[in-house]
Amino acid sequence: MSNQIQNVLKQALITFTSKPEVFATNLQLLSAIVDKLTADDVKLDIRKLGNKDNPSEPGAAPVTYIDIYEDATVTMGIFVLKQNKKLPLHNHPEMHGLLKVLSGKVRIISYSINTSKTLEVDSQTRITDNVQRHNALKLAPRRLVTAELTSDDIVDSTCKSCLLEPNEKNIHEIHSVDGPAAFLDILAPPYMTEIPNSGHSRYCSYYSILSNVAPNVFRLQEIRNPPWYWTDTAPYAGPDPTVDLESESN
Repeated sequence: MSNQIQNVLKQALITFTSKPEVFATNLQLLSAIVDKLTADDVKLDIRKLGNKDNPSEPGAAPVTYIDIYEDATVTMGIFVLKQNKKLPLHNHPEMHGLLKVLSGKVRIISYSINTSKTLEVDSQTRITDNVQRHNALKLAPRRLVTAELTSDDIVDSTCKSCLLEPNEKNIHEIHSVDGPAAFLDILAPPYMTEIPNSGHSRYCSYYSILSNVAPNVFRLQEIRNPPWYWTDTAPYAGPDPTVDLESESN
């Protein structure tokens, strides 16, 4: 008999390989299944990975990643954020994603890149401040993008899953709040897969806010991986999510 994490993976594979006419329905089904997932379903004990009463020793990674599953269609894993740590502002190139908090509490600040908004800002706004202009030139040729602040939410394990789409909430940063936190992360297609008709792969890019160009609209500067951010890994202790898949294929 399958359990919840197996149900999640099965529906994720169905969703992200489905035809366009049924994709939205399958995505709703996937979200509903992910909403029910708990830390117990994946045998997650955050006390062993980020207990605020036992702070990490100096030099320890601020974030731990637990790999659950990955193929060419979908990647699924768990991020554990230590107390007062965060995932830096980063993107998800033409990807869908679901985030479900399993333990603790996080703050998610999300931005949407909007082509029409970018064109409007580029045609009407110039970086006139000399410091901003100097910084932009100094950091070239790293990319500048214009993005609109979409949401700034505090989320815990009682909340439904959060959804990002290719053009909505596609850049975000995630902070732990009031202690360590952990969340399930589902992305499709995975990073490093090819973006159709572009000749490029999906790399994870990091950003800093360069300027505020309009109410809730920001100019973001692509940056290198921040030196304060890196991850270590921990083994997945939950049930094998591929068991039903293997039995169905035999």
